[in-house]
Amino acid sequence: MAEKLIQLRVEEGVKDAADEIFKTQGLTTQTAIKIFLTQVANTGDSPFSNLFTKKEQ
Repeated sequence: MAEKLIQLRVEEGVKDAADEIFKTQGLTTQTAIKIFLTQVANTGDSPFSNLFTKKEQ
């Protein structure tokens, strides 16, 4: 399977904190992002799906 390179910029403190959390789970940040993207692709659903929709009152 062909792969594509994704590059992104994130604040240093955010990256460092995420690295530490993922490390306790036996993951690298790169692996965690791959898992996230694979899950979204496989399920067709995103944890952001309802984040930006207007709530009915």
